[in-house]
Amino acid sequence: MNVQAVTDPRQESNNVVFCLKEKAANSPDTPAMIMPSETITFGELWARVDRFGTGIERAGICPGDRLICMIPMSADLYIVILGILKIGAVAVFVDPWIGMKSIARFASYAEPVGFFGIPKSHFLRLLNIKLAMLPVTLTTGTALWSLPAKYSLKAMLKYSGDGRIAPVQPADTALITFTSGSSGTPKGVNRTHGFLLAQHQALKTEFPCHHDDVDMSMFPVFVLNNLGLGIPTVVPAMDFKRAASVSGERVCRQMQRCNVTTCTASPPFIQNLAEYLDESKEPLKLRRILTGGAPVSDTRLRFWRSTFRHTEICVVYGSTEAEPVAHIDADKRLTLTKRDSTIQGYCAGKPCRQIRARLVPINRNFVDSPVEFPRMSFPPGTVGELIVSGDHVCRDYFRNPEAVAVNKLTDQNGAVWHRMGDTGYFDSDGYFWITGRVHSTIFRDSLPVHAQLIEQAVSRDGIDQVAAVGIPHPDLGEEVIVVIRSESLVDKATVRAALTAAGLTADRIIQTRVPLPVDPRHNAKIDYSKLRELILRGKIHE
Repeated sequence: MNVQAVTDPRQESNNVVFCLKEKAANSPDTPAMIMPSETITFGELWARVDRFGTGIERAGICPGDRLICMIPMSADLYIVILGILKIGAVAVFVDPWIGMKSIARFASYAEPVGFFGIPKSHFLRLLNIKLAMLPVTLTTGTALWSLPAKYSLKAMLKYSGDGRIAPVQPADTALITFTSGSSGTPKGVNRTHGFLLAQHQALKTEFPCHHDDVDMSMFPVFVLNNLGLGIPTVVPAMDFKRAASVSGERVCRQMQRCNVTTCTASPPFIQNLAEYLDESKEPLKLRRILTGGAPVSDTRLRFWRSTFRHTEICVVYGSTEAEPVAHIDADKRLTLTKRDSTIQGYCAGKPCRQIRARLVPINRNFVDSPVEFPRMSFPPGTVGELIVSGDHVCRDYFRNPEAVAVNKLTDQNGAVWHRMGDTGYFDSDGYFWITGRVHSTIFRDSLPVHAQLIEQAVSRDGIDQVAAVGIPHPDLGEEVIVVIRSESLVDKATVRAALTAAGLTADRIIQTRVPLPVDPRHNAKIDYSKLRELILRGKIHE
């Protein structure tokens, strides 16, 4: 669907659910979602979405109403979310990793009229007075005498669908999702119907599918994209709260059973699968792997390449607010690194065709400066913070002007640019190399030190985790502390030699057996704020 071709400001085809309706009409018997306990076709999925939309309209839900959805990856999740969007209402999607305190805090200004979730989520909901008083509540389980919710999904699906899709404008909010919160409090990303359609087009263009593809995906946005493309999705048999502990054997068996051809998952997921295949020597035919959500080391990429010998491996770079931003084939990245052994950072690839990208100076207190920032030019190799603009780049956060002021920039032409929060540089060929995060940049003696470069220089076999963090220092401003998690003894002299060879330094090196804190979504990115707190409290020490 060409988003730019929309002429009528309010029409059915602007609604992202229209894509599913078209696929259901053209391929009603094609499996849409394949789960351990159920397979649902595109025709069946559309019929349930249609009936559910009628049911919630009967319950009093109107266009523009906001409804919290706390349902794990499943057919139920997409029946509920797409049913909400179908009638022009707004789904406030809550990932399994979000805590109830965060949900309650967000709900206080999202002003939802309803809460749709699994039975367990309702028992938690009832502990918060604002959420307990919501007029429309729905459980995916059984509702008895309005407990744990007023309605059940099963009862809603007894209505007859009318086939109608609410006409919307591209700028109308469709979905509100949370950022990972790795650099602060999670923010509600305002995903409009136009944004979702533009994202669908970008994913379709950058990662073309084959007509016979079957994709195993652990990312909700990629499942939504598959539904718009007519591609079957296999939901991995895993605990989505603990992505790092996924069983490689279990998902391998599932892939073989369902004839999976592509996989879209986080680096820990791919690593666990690769380790199982490397040990078991079992055959697994995958055409393509897409992975992202955290940096992937060259060491890990080489291991994956040796394991998935005939599989295209693509590392995708993006964020909740802008996905995809860039991507690079594993072989290409390894070639670039091998060509120049002095190069620093991880290559994210060239920006996607639908993205405009540039750099601004690194400043942890950066605020909107629409007059100055477009004039800045960064020569190749100069590190700055990446900002991006495009149709699939979120323009704002829901009712959060403070977050908008900090994270969004507006140029003299009115275009909105998003601060990715990542530091890096462009090389002479236009490839973007990531050097770290703005919030993890250490200012030692007033000079920026990029944590990721230190971690990259130190990482090697035998080291489970490594992180560089800045701790307040009376003379230096911040001192550089390298924390290494390893079961075996690490030679600190070797670590310092590796840093010196890379032109880097560390004031202190700490070895620990305590797992370093990571983000709750992908279980892959270091949570620098928590790590800093643990060091200051003496929980991690030499």
